[in-house]
Amino acid sequence: MSNIIHTEKKSRGSLEKLQEFEQTRGKLRLPLDIKPCITALLNEDNPTAKIALNPFIIACELHRIGKDEKQIESLLTKANVKPSKVRSAVKSALTGKYGYACPGLEEKGLCLFESRFDCWWFDKIPRQSQKEWRERDFWRYNWPVKLGIAKSILYLALKEIEKIRDYNAGSRLYVSWDELQRVSGVNRHTIKPGLQGLETVGLIRYKAGQKRAKGSKGLASEISRVIPIPKP
Repeated sequence: MSNIIHTEKKSRGSLEKLQEFEQTRGKLRLPLDIKPCITALLNEDNPTAKIALNPFIIACELHRIGKDEKQIESLLTKANVKPSKVRSAVKSALTGKYGYACPGLEEKGLCLFESRFDCWWFDKIPRQSQKEWRERDFWRYNWPVKLGIAKSILYLALKEIEKIRDYNAGSRLYVSWDELQRVSGVNRHTIKPGLQGLETVGLIRYKAGQKRAKGSKGLASEISRVIPIPKP
């Protein structure tokens, strides 16, 4: 029952966010492909638009959707951004060197939802682009530092095996330790504890194969990466 109530509240919340998005977008004559979190920052009644970092993020998004220098300056001014911050934000954004994808915006606490995967805008991103963004979460969430070298290499080897076999991310793999050692280059003795460690932190699902019997290679382990990549 509690799950149903929670789902209903999320649905109502999403509808309210969509209505606010359409109201602000229509008032400012913004295109449909602008991110809803950025649209919320452009609302002149939203105090978070005054935070020092946000003018630059807004300017980058406006540049992405095709707004020129004067239009960006005008929209930032309407959002009550100080003139000095408007000028510096626009100057940097127009270089085209910067951009903020959904994972980065979520990490900065700007996402309107509990998770970007609940956002209708993110859900409509072409699958290929969405897949690329999700894969970068391994680095954005700082997993390599938390896992250490051996486990990180082992994890990336699983991703490489998916690629070699032309499987989708997170597909079930039946893979031997010989193959894992060949692809990853890690010491054979580190494979079992490495896989167990990756399973413990929630990065993979792992079912060990049967032990080698004399005259037999044994059964391959069943492994699949957890997608989307979880936060630590």
